Amino acid sequence: MLTKPYRRRHVLFQLHHAGPAVSEKQLSAAIRKSLLTLFGEVCVADSHFYLDSYDPDSGLGILQCSSSVLPDLLTAASVIRMVDQTEVSFDPRKTSGTIKSLSKYLAPQSTSGPLQPFHRQE
Repeated sequence: MLTKPYRRRHVLFQLHHAGPAVSEKQLSAAIRKSLLTLFGEVCVADSHFYLDSYDPDSGLGILQCSSSVLPDLLTAASVIRMVDQTEVSFDPRKTSGTIKSLSKYLAPQSTSGPLQPFHRQE
């Protein structure tokens, strides 16, 4: 029996941190642990959670998950306050069906103002 493919969603986020930068591995483990604690093993398995890209210095990144679990994943990530002795705050910026539409926002920029698309000079 064939299974129906799941619909992916990609979320552009910024992880604010007070202290040393949080690595990709630490962040991924913290989100999975929070998702498991709040929603259980079935939700973690159905989430198809994957951290596509993440820059520890700026805190900008893109995560991928199943569309059916997106609200649960954002809730689980938003309640995380500490990752390995570093205070953090998860800030989801934009949600999309493709990575391409979000990747234009990943260029280095000032985080004080609104999120603006980055236009590369060719």
